[in-house]
Amino acid sequence: MAYSPETLRELAEAQNIFVWETPEFEYHVRSPYWYLIVSIIALACVAYGVWANNYLFALIIVLIAVILMFAGHDEPRKVLVQIGHNGVVVDGKFVEFDKLANFSIIYQPPLTKILYIERKLSANTRYKLMIEDQDPIAVRSHLLRYLPENLALRDEHFSDILGRLLKI
Repeated sequence: MAYSPETLRELAEAQNIFVWETPEFEYHVRSPYWYLIVSIIALACVAYGVWANNYLFALIIVLIAVILMFAGHDEPRKVLVQIGHNGVVVDGKFVEFDKLANFSIIYQPPLTKILYIERKLSANTRYKLMIEDQDPIAVRSHLLRYLPENLALRDEHFSDILGRLLKI
């Protein structure tokens, strides 16, 4: 169903059962040793690509290294999360519950306090939201009224664990 911009704004503002701010992404402090090790690995991969006459591989490694060097300094901005009776609002973008597939809460304090919300039919299929100081039991109880819970997900997604370990 298509809503007018005014209606979408009103719907987004009405989602006020749970409201909190969370970082846009997980920020990792990188030491100079991290940059040294990543640079050595990148140079070794580029050298291998050139040695194997695989210049596309070497170019991709250089591009990834440059992106990691420049994008790694950006600190995450705070994003407003709202959950209500009609859907979820993340950073001002309202998503109705019928456009969401399921949710999972991974709560293992103090390290892991994450709410995953999977979207239906979207290129960006997953929201990863830090729960912060919200009561995970209350959030779960509320979401169960509208969405199925993905009980198969008992720990963070592998990509999130790998990203935290590699600080990327």
